[in-house]
Amino acid sequence: MARIAVVTDSVACLPPELVEAYGIRIVPVRILLGERVFRDGIDVTAEEVYAWQRAGIMPTSSQPSIGDFLETYRELARQADGIVSIHVSAAMTGTYNAALLAAQMVPEVPIRVIDSQAATMAQGFLVLEAARAAERGASLDEIVARVEALRPRLRFFAVLETVTYLIRSGRAPALAALAVDVLQIKPILTMQNGRIEVLSKVRTRRRAIEEMIERMARDVGDRPVHAAVFHAAALEEAEALRQQLLARFDCRECYLTAFSPVMGLYAGPGVLGLAYYTEEDR
Repeated sequence: MARIAVVTDSVACLPPELVEAYGIRIVPVRILLGERVFRDGIDVTAEEVYAWQRAGIMPTSSQPSIGDFLETYRELARQADGIVSIHVSAAMTGTYNAALLAAQMVPEVPIRVIDSQAATMAQGFLVLEAARAAERGASLDEIVARVEALRPRLRFFAVLETVTYLIRSGRAPALAALAVDVLQIKPILTMQNGRIEVLSKVRTRRRAIEEMIERMARDVGDRPVHAAVFHAAALEEAEALRQQLLARFDCRECYLTAFSPVMGLYAGPGVLGLAYYTEEDR
């Protein structure tokens, strides 16, 4: 039986217990502060990033290098028969392209690099699908087919406490035209074609949370659903949202996960969102 290794980047924000349980390899994004370089979630915590932001210190980020992927792939090639590598949307960062170039330099085993067209746990669910299929002994082609079949069924909603950091990152240009912080509007964000888009604008955070649940209810109906709630320094709200999902939907799994430091850098503290997919597409 072939052993297929599964790789992703730290933007997936997978709960650590799942990473360990399935042996998923995480290639960290880099956070840059002056001449110092931190590996996302390894050398720096999200709390440290938020403290920098509150102090007016603004780090930047950098995608993993081709060398980072080369090192990972070559190590895994010594113990696996194939590798599937699933990454944050190529429309947002060059991580996918770096992984693709590195894969072409490792002829020892077949490597399939996939653009998740997503981020956070929407990306994470694709990684989990691959890891679970690999654990069951699926071939590389079978795993890729399962991931690609799941990708269009994923949904992602999020509300931010402030859009300042996301606008500054340049990853949500649609927000720049909206004076949302000045007008105290809470935009609900989603991802379309791999890009962050404004789905709706409401006046209060409470209403934004209610609307995310309502949109999920219309989409899911009574079908079994796999869900995750993610947050940035909003643990109490996130757990309350998770309990609402468990009470309202037929959740086959429902995770609670915190933003990685680099995702906190992009979005700032106070993010609350959910990602999900149904077991059967319509």
